[in-house]
Amino acid sequence: MAFAEDRGSLLGCWRSQHVQVTLKDNTHRDRNGDCVLEYDMTHARSRCQYGSKRTESIQSYEIVKKGRLRLVSLDPDTLQPKGPPAEVDYRIDDDWLMLERKFTAEEQALSGARADVRLRSLSVRVRAGQDGAVACNPRGEVSIRTGQSPASSLVLTTPSGWEPLLVDPTKDPRLGPAVNTSLFVGAFVPKGTAASGAMPRLLVLVVDDVRQGPRPIRQAEFAAVKASFRQDLGTPQITCDRPDRICGLIRLPEGGNVYTELFNVKGRVAMVTSSAAGTPSEVAPLLRASVTTFVDRLGQDNPK
Repeated sequence: MAFAEDRGSLLGCWRSQHVQVTLKDNTHRDRNGDCVLEYDMTHARSRCQYGSKRTESIQSYEIVKKGRLRLVSLDPDTLQPKGPPAEVDYRIDDDWLMLERKFTAEEQALSGARADVRLRSLSVRVRAGQDGAVACNPRGEVSIRTGQSPASSLVLTTPSGWEPLLVDPTKDPRLGPAVNTSLFVGAFVPKGTAASGAMPRLLVLVVDDVRQGPRPIRQAEFAAVKASFRQDLGTPQITCDRPDRICGLIRLPEGGNVYTELFNVKGRVAMVTSSAAGTPSEVAPLLRASVTTFVDRLGQDNPK
């Protein structure tokens, strides 16, 4: 069979990690959802969970040449084509699948001045029994976040002594700037304090950093991420530097303190930040311990 090796590499389940859409004005949007993509010998099925709603779409595919797919969207009931074919470039790198689609001039014209020009996506392979998966399905509703902001693929269970702060970062002026364009994992406060409604004295924020684009980040790529972090923060504030993480403490002009670790996990860069008021000598050990708790839990929940 032509391209049998390529087809064999595609087969199976892939979990979405990062989708980036480039617009005609050269800006881009970073997003992700609770979605999986499953390839069999002839079809690709996409399944997504949005709140309590689950959707599924199906496409036929053929490998037209090495690194290029031709996809046709099908009606899920009749399996008849419901649109013209589209060609998508793909690349498999170890456990990651990267797709890129460039939209035609005709497709862009239908979308107006801010038309989508290119879509790139990154997915990670899900093996049987791994990642809690018994079948190729979305994870479903989670209890650690609320709202419609783009969600990370990283799993995180709440450590003992903590509880999620269920606030939508797209609507909250406190969390929105901190999350920015990153993929939201969750915000956490000490257990028993989330219901107060006041700004918590101690807050841990966990996001999936998208600044590296839709590509897998492993040790070599993470070295460049660490170099950029060091340059942004300044060497005196760096408090740890290991192959899979780098840490730093920042004293804010208004008197607050922010402790941040970048952690390389499952091909992603998790940014775990803890903040509190007080002098650095008073709060630095607390901030560091809080962040370490969540970084360790991320490592446990997202094994290699």
